[in-house]
Amino acid sequence: MRPLPATLRLATAGPGSQPPRPPFGVREWSAEGEAIGVLLDAGRGDRLDLRQVIDQVPSASSLPSRTPMVVLDAAVRRAGALRRLFGGGTVRVARATRCTALIARGYVDVGGGIDEPTGSDLAWGWSP
Repeated sequence: MRPLPATLRLATAGPGSQPPRPPFGVREWSAEGEAIGVLLDAGRGDRLDLRQVIDQVPSASSLPSRTPMVVLDAAVRRAGALRRLFGGGTVRVARATRCTALIARGYVDVGGGIDEPTGSDLAWGWSP
């Protein structure tokens, strides 16, 4: 079942990255959001492996019970001005990799799908 939070807070390891549009029709990111959206950081690389994704997803045990966690499909890549200018500022991370990371970090009811308002491919789960 897809989460339908009224508010979302953004967690990211990417310093200074421009936040993407929030999913689920949420108007803006909130510091006090009931659900958490994770924007992954690809560093300067062209891909993220499973361990790198797992390391960036907060542990489910650190959150209140039934907190929705959403992992966005685009990871921010630290890039020079030319790469950003020509659209090289993000790296796509497979849904299977993001769902596996959620399971590894202790989330339950893990799933995924396309967010209609943004067209983003999302992975989600809930803290137990």
